[in-house]
Amino acid sequence: MGEKLFAWSDTYLIGVEELDFEHKDLLDRLNELHLDILRGDEPAVIEACLGEVCTRVAAHFALEERYMQNTRFANYEQHKRQHDQFLDEIYDAVEMFNRGLESSYQEALETRLESWITNHILTSDKQLI
Repeated sequence: MGEKLFAWSDTYLIGVEELDFEHKDLLDRLNELHLDILRGDEPAVIEACLGEVCTRVAAHFALEERYMQNTRFANYEQHKRQHDQFLDEIYDAVEMFNRGLESSYQEALETRLESWITNHILTSDKQLI
């Protein structure tokens, strides 16, 4: 694995400044988590970073859902379900991490985060505008 998990690209822009800013911030946080794992940082450091990722994802989803409601987005319910399911996955992952699972699980977790977030931005979030 390289130093960064994500390289920001304008292909992630959806055209809503506030949401685009947060998407970039989420990718930056995932890069931070990736570096913590690569360096073999103490579990407490990784746990704190993972907690920050969870907090930011939840806050971002709340902002995005408010945007969808304000714009009367037609697929709001489906999009919100995707958010809720992913948050459940993240919370389960944090719980597993807190139980002291191995680094291979940490790598699988960051791969899942990367895949979900980029795919969600490039598909579902692109439909918001």
